[in-house]
Amino acid sequence: MSAREQVLMNKIENLRRFGIDISNSRFKDKDVENEIVMTAYIRDVREFLGCFDFRRLEQTLNNLQWSAAFTSITRLEERAKELGINSFLKPFDGIRDAIIQKNIRSAKQSLAVFNNKKSQILKYLG
Repeated sequence: MSAREQVLMNKIENLRRFGIDISNSRFKDKDVENEIVMTAYIRDVREFLGCFDFRRLEQTLNNLQWSAAFTSITRLEERAKELGINSFLKPFDGIRDAIIQKNIRSAKQSLAVFNNKKSQILKYLG
């Protein structure tokens, strides 16, 4: 195993500690120890965590646009499931419930908790 593969395996293992598991993702049928697969998965996780939909969700909540916020959280939730990011589904449920109840305070608190976790993961991934 090359040094690059070893670094990628360590990143994948650490992502599992955050509840992000490649074996639950769309890559589950591929050789998850393959360098190309690991690189693609890590890239997809980074892109997801840095995507505009998170900002859009925050903006729609700030503007009390409940329907648009619901659409944003649904899209984010689907993408998280696709990538095997099961640890995000509980905070998404909290945000979704707050949106349904039109409770801005609860929605923003749930989003803040989520953003904290997201920033920790992004910091780790670099």
